[in-house]
Amino acid sequence: MNKGKRMHGAAIVILFFGRIKDFLIPLILAFVVGGTGPNIFGFRLVFPIILAIMLIHSLLYWLTYRYSIEEGELRIKQGIFIKKNRYIRRHRVQSFDVTAGVLQRLFRLVKVRIETAGGGNEPEVEIVAVTKGEAKELRSMLLNRGTTEVHDTEAEETEEKKEEELEAHPVDYQWKLPVRDLFIAGLTSGGVGLVLSAVLALFTQVDQLLPETFYETTLGFFVESSIFVIIILIFLITVIAWIISIFITVIKYGNFSVVKRGNDLIISRGLLETRQLTLNIKRITTVRYVATMIRQPLGFTSVYVESAGGGSSDEQLSTLLLPLVRKKAANEILNEIVPDYVIEKQLTPLPKRALIRFMVRAVIPVLIVVIPAAVWLPFGNWLLIFIPVAFALGWLRYKDGGHAVTKRHVIFQTRHFNLTREVVPKKRIQSVEKSHSLFQRRMGLCTFTVSILSTAGGKSFSVRDMAEDDGNDLYQWYSYEKETQHEKKLGQNSL
Repeated sequence: MNKGKRMHGAAIVILFFGRIKDFLIPLILAFVVGGTGPNIFGFRLVFPIILAIMLIHSLLYWLTYRYSIEEGELRIKQGIFIKKNRYIRRHRVQSFDVTAGVLQRLFRLVKVRIETAGGGNEPEVEIVAVTKGEAKELRSMLLNRGTTEVHDTEAEETEEKKEEELEAHPVDYQWKLPVRDLFIAGLTSGGVGLVLSAVLALFTQVDQLLPETFYETTLGFFVESSIFVIIILIFLITVIAWIISIFITVIKYGNFSVVKRGNDLIISRGLLETRQLTLNIKRITTVRYVATMIRQPLGFTSVYVESAGGGSSDEQLSTLLLPLVRKKAANEILNEIVPDYVIEKQLTPLPKRALIRFMVRAVIPVLIVVIPAAVWLPFGNWLLIFIPVAFALGWLRYKDGGHAVTKRHVIFQTRHFNLTREVVPKKRIQSVEKSHSLFQRRMGLCTFTVSILSTAGGKSFSVRDMAEDDGNDLYQWYSYEKETQHEKKLGQNSL
């Protein structure tokens, strides 16, 4: 490990197919369009040339990529034309993520993703093809911070001993997502909109390939059909999208489990692409409860954690800790995993004078869209139903908003569409901000925001339109400790 290692040779194939996946739609469009135009020979000649370039680039990337651990740091050397040397100290490593896609599993390999605090939206290091033994060795060297030098014989023996102790350490707690709840998670995930959006995005990529008669026939069908037929068609499309959403959820979160060993949480999931994330509990900065509009009446919620490393882009750079769990059981499970974040306290509600602002924010955008549609579109009157829905949503956002404070934590609860509750320890808060607009000032309201450290460098949580006095109390709650420390320091200096 100290001399610098290349990835497994299968990385060439994995990188090659990864690049094809990234450029799949442009390649298909270029091939299809080129095959129907006058320059058919030219386009079909360019197609294999593009594939050859991708293959050569994958080969050169593998040849020039080396990694090693020396003097207590991970060293990465890479670059085909521009050489890059990257050095990451072990104490900066926040999470160690091991995944295995279809190709990795075919070659019995894994992919390693290493996150650091403030590493941004992408992982600091990604090694696409190593053996499970090499991944285990990397994990041992990077997450074991008991020594500073890894090439020293005594240090290596110490690390091996600690790794053996960790493996031999009994599981403190283990939770698995039941199969029944996995399907409920798919049914209530709200992924239908994402599936429909993906279909629409794909349609915009291929619309130029469709003949004009397709649009004329489709438009004619909708004009001639009754509103009942259109509703049935929309219903069928939604059901199909719902089934696809359930399938995606099952594939993504199948075999989901959380294992606690000492201060480490090992989160595993996935059927086709397996993923195992090791996250240190001390790196967690916030726990978030999220209940969708469908799950809340059923008594279900999801639990996310914010941490300095470990988040994924498809989860807004957060880490999903519990995909689906009953509200009553959530705190019991968290009390075994992260007991410091289990807080039961009644929220301070928003003042009644803030209700009008929530109503205006919810209704005005709907009116801007619905009223013109009702006037000019044939079936626009049906859209008027969204006006009372907007009023109801504004009322829910007001009713569900609030905050609570303990000596060591602050709790925020808000709603956009989903109901979200954040539990933030005082010691994890990087900064606070109390602000108010001109209208808020006249009504004695304010917006209070706390910022924490997370994978993307930082995240903020806010409660809008809380009472001005409550905002002042929160500000004093956060600054009191600093003021006390400052006073103690002045007293020591005077002595």
